[in-house]
Amino acid sequence: RSPRQQTRRSQRSPRRQAPRHLDVQSLPKMVIASSYGQALGSNLQLRSALALLAPITFTILIGAGFPQFEIQDSVAELWIPDKSSYAADREYRIENGAGEVTTNLLVLARARDGHSTMLDARSLLEHDDAMTRIYATTVNVRGNAYDLSDVCLTARPYLLPCVVPTVLDCFYEGSSVVEWQPLVLGLAMSTPDAITIPCGLVSPTPPNITCGEPSTALYETLLLQGCTAAALLSCNSTAMEQSAKDAIVSAAILESGLIPASPYDSKPKLRDGDGALLPDEEVRAAVSGECFAWDGGSIYGEVNKELVVGSAKANASGFYEYAGAVQAVFVLTNGAAVQQRLSARPETAGGARDISLEEAMEVLEAMKAALEESAVAEQAGPWESDPDPARVTRTLHSAFSDDAVVPGTFTQTLRDETYSSINIMIVNFVLVGALAA
Repeated sequence: RSPRQQTRRSQRSPRRQAPRHLDVQSLPKMVIASSYGQALGSNLQLRSALALLAPITFTILIGAGFPQFEIQDSVAELWIPDKSSYAADREYRIENGAGEVTTNLLVLARARDGHSTMLDARSLLEHDDAMTRIYATTVNVRGNAYDLSDVCLTARPYLLPCVVPTVLDCFYEGSSVVEWQPLVLGLAMSTPDAITIPCGLVSPTPPNITCGEPSTALYETLLLQGCTAAALLSCNSTAMEQSAKDAIVSAAILESGLIPASPYDSKPKLRDGDGALLPDEEVRAAVSGECFAWDGGSIYGEVNKELVVGSAKANASGFYEYAGAVQAVFVLTNGAAVQQRLSARPETAGGARDISLEEAMEVLEAMKAALEESAVAEQAGPWESDPDPARVTRTLHSAFSDDAVVPGTFTQTLRDETYSSINIMIVNFVLVGALAA
């Protein structure tokens, strides 16, 4: 080899044979990077598993709990402490079949402007209109119709009026919700031997009827023969309106003088026959004096003013100068009483009907809701921005029923709000499941 080639080889050999040195400072970084990569991979696997586990867990829990899903709408179960004495008393009543005996519906009227008095004729006449609507309320349950007389508390069902303390009993208009002629008839039928048919009242005298005979005899004769008042002598089995029969017997009762025409006839009228309204001073005077319902005070006594007049201001002598609100209290009975009452309902009220206790409770609950709707019907709400002028009344009515016996206002509100939130609840479950994954 030439000297130049040897020189080149000797120059390259040391570089090719030189040992490589490991950078010990980079070793920890390599270890850390490797560990982080392994941890990241394990974490991704774990999250992937959780992404499947969370929906599966939610599906299992919802599937297991849905059959037991129940909306708690009992105010007692929600608010009454389990260990309280009231809860113990309530449980005892339920276990022994007593439960609640009655339930109340409160109908409140106040001035729309929030400060005017209710003791004027126009306001009270609007309150009378609301009361008339309430009394005309009917409901349909399982294909059968029912009205207030089927559920209200009364001394004698279908005979005596419902127990409803109201300020309207201070005026003639209180009679607008009391059918006085049937009431008179009912009172007479309860004591048939006390009232007789005066001679000459019905002329000529019907067959089998003699002067001085108890009114029930005339009533039963008309009922069996189906007579009309205009053809008492020749009637056989022609149909006769029940009102015509009632009118004849009522006339006999009134003619006898045992029962007055109406206890409301002597009370002041909020509007007379010419349409003139009772002056405010006379309205306040009537409310300040003694007020009695249809019984004249013999059964229920004087109307409790503290119950029917609210936010009142009276002078030292007890004369009412102002009342911010008036209230009527409808007392309703319980399911067992409704069931029993309907089983003996007279034909004049729709005829007897045998229903279960469950259906009776449905009737009572439906009537509660319907009565509330009737109380606030035909009036514009204060929240309406452009209401129909015909619906802008001087007064505003509201109604509230307690939750005794059957669910009332609070329970119904709780139900409505809960059911309307079901879609939101479903979205919430979905979002929580997605976020958990």
